[in-house]
Amino acid sequence: MPNMLVMDMEPTADCSQPEHFARSRRLQAWHPLAGKALLDRLRITGRPRPCADPELAARLRAGIERSLGQVPLSSLEVVTKGRLNRVLTCEDHRAATEFGTGGPSVAMACGALVDVLFRQLMTVGSIGDAMADGMAALAVDDHRRDLVSWIDHLGAADRAELAAEVARQADGISRRWPILEPGWFPRTQQSVRTRLLEGTIELSGRVDLAVGRPAEGAASVAFVEIKAGGRRVEHRADLHFYALVETLRSSVPPFVVATYYSRTGELDVDPVTDDLLVAAARRTAAGVAALRDPSSNTWCPRCLAPTFAALGNDGERTPTARVKGSDR
Repeated sequence: MPNMLVMDMEPTADCSQPEHFARSRRLQAWHPLAGKALLDRLRITGRPRPCADPELAARLRAGIERSLGQVPLSSLEVVTKGRLNRVLTCEDHRAATEFGTGGPSVAMACGALVDVLFRQLMTVGSIGDAMADGMAALAVDDHRRDLVSWIDHLGAADRAELAAEVARQADGISRRWPILEPGWFPRTQQSVRTRLLEGTIELSGRVDLAVGRPAEGAASVAFVEIKAGGRRVEHRADLHFYALVETLRSSVPPFVVATYYSRTGELDVDPVTDDLLVAAARRTAAGVAALRDPSSNTWCPRCLAPTFAALGNDGERTPTARVKGSDR
């Protein structure tokens, strides 16, 4: 069965027709989930939770490694979601989506501030002055030094606009996200990593929020990423990459991966399935190959829609026709 994305919209109008759904959105006939309802959407998927499956993890690992068997190896290659997105996006769309530009922007600043405020809420339980708390958190992170300096040098009008948006999103997070009970075992900035090809490739990620105690028998962990901006086609792929790394690392996948959009309060939930993990493995293998040979990339999600036959025992893949203009 194809993987299903579950969204938290709860329109009250008849949404059997697309035009009715669009009209209900315009009329604000839905409200972002909050409190127990938000946690239930994250916790209850309507599907059985995956079980520990060392054989599946071994097949995924073998499929990736076989597809990379002819790729020259040198020093340790650390592969992150950001590197995959950059290398798998064509040059034109890379410029349009700002991948690899590296320069600070208001959107980047807002995202960084909301990210640390969400972490503060999950660990401390409250947010005070959103802008002050966020800047204080960024200031202790050496990797954010340039961004902090850039924000400090913003003009008064731009800084006021940034502070207002950060405060608005922080207020929404505080009102909608309940304090997680210890039984949820919440942890922020959860590191997930594993190595392939005799340690020459490391798949590495850091998840905004992980909940659930690691289990040996059945999946009990959920991953959540928070985004301060709008949806991008890459967001789901990022989470699928994290699910793959966790599966390769522990042989137990997360039972669900989700993106929370703090600008709107929407929660997109992906139950983790074997199909999801296989697709993530193919994409990861293509990305690692493209890091070493950019000419091999045929995976730009904004201009191509490649699909592949299921990985066989020999790890071979068969591409189908490219579809121009896809943004899915």
